[in-house]
Amino acid sequence: MSASFVYEYPTIERMATFLSKAVADPNFVQGVDLATRGRELQAVVDKYTESFPSRLAVNGSAHTPSYENVYLLTGTTGGLGSNMLAHLLRDPAVERIYAFNRPSKSSSSEERQLTAFKQRGLDTSLLSSEKIVYVEGDLSISGFALDDELYEEVREVISAASRAHTT
Repeated sequence: MSASFVYEYPTIERMATFLSKAVADPNFVQGVDLATRGRELQAVVDKYTESFPSRLAVNGSAHTPSYENVYLLTGTTGGLGSNMLAHLLRDPAVERIYAFNRPSKSSSSEERQLTAFKQRGLDTSLLSSEKIVYVEGDLSISGFALDDELYEEVREVISAASRAHTT
């Protein structure tokens, strides 16, 4: 998709038609494959995060998690989510990532994540990391439709992370 697509589709009707086709067939958009779009998206992420301060990795296995490097990331099977997940999985300072997605009757989160990484040309070996916790739920339901144990784990991690960032 070119940066000037708004000008190429100047009416709501034409833009809606274009976007509908692009969503229905990800390869529709000017023949650009998902791997190419993934690399372009990664370049944008790299550009806007290059000035972020670097963090030292915690060395050793006997440390208590700080919860400062724990993430709850939604939509990890989409384009932006897959690229963000890959970036976080490569970062040695990241301790845990809760990859939150809607449930599917046809395949598991792990299968969908692997497919998403393959489609976007991302390193699928990253998905074997012990840092990632796959979570299937519904953000519109109380408790996110998670089992009690997982809900409490996620709630505690997010609460601890919030406290760490406000002190």
